[in-house]
Amino acid sequence: MPDRSPSSRTDHATWAPRIAQLLLRQPGHRLSVEDAVLIANLMQVRWVQAGTRFIQQNDDSHDGAILMLLYGEVSVEKAPMHQGDSLVVSIAKAGQMFGEMGVLLDAPRSASCMAYSDVALAELNRDALDRLVEQHPAAAARLALGIASRLAEHLRDTSNKLSSMSRLVSAMHPAIRSQMLGPKSGFSPSQLAEPEDPRAD
Repeated sequence: MPDRSPSSRTDHATWAPRIAQLLLRQPGHRLSVEDAVLIANLMQVRWVQAGTRFIQQNDDSHDGAILMLLYGEVSVEKAPMHQGDSLVVSIAKAGQMFGEMGVLLDAPRSASCMAYSDVALAELNRDALDRLVEQHPAAAARLALGIASRLAEHLRDTSNKLSSMSRLVSAMHPAIRSQMLGPKSGFSPSQLAEPEDPRAD
């Protein structure tokens, strides 16, 4: 682990091998070692103090930077329906990437990120990404394919969770209906039918 002394915090050469290593450990990555080294040399290291929110959910004014956590822990939070208190959905550790969806889709941030401890981040900003695309299109394509693969996996996981939740709700439905329309209520589902017209006789 690189030294955290002030003199080393801005020493990119100290962190570059670590950045390349973490890029090659990304799930679904398509990068070669040369690609990882190239991208690592384009990324800048920045430090964020504990308690700092460095990504805000629904923010559409960001510059499209891709961030990767190098050191420390980050709290990933979502605010339901864009209101109320945020809920912590995960605690990210070294290697976690942020902002990929915004880069691929040019979309607002889907979650907030707060430094749970002092953290070091590697940032691939828009200018660096544009240089990568222009000068090394094959490496940029492999980076994009890896990101798309991870996003697809996240989507699959979310779909599976929603499916499980749907089955749980379906299984609970008869019990819920029984509680609401039980014998003590003096009401049965048959009473939902259209009443007969008393003038029919």
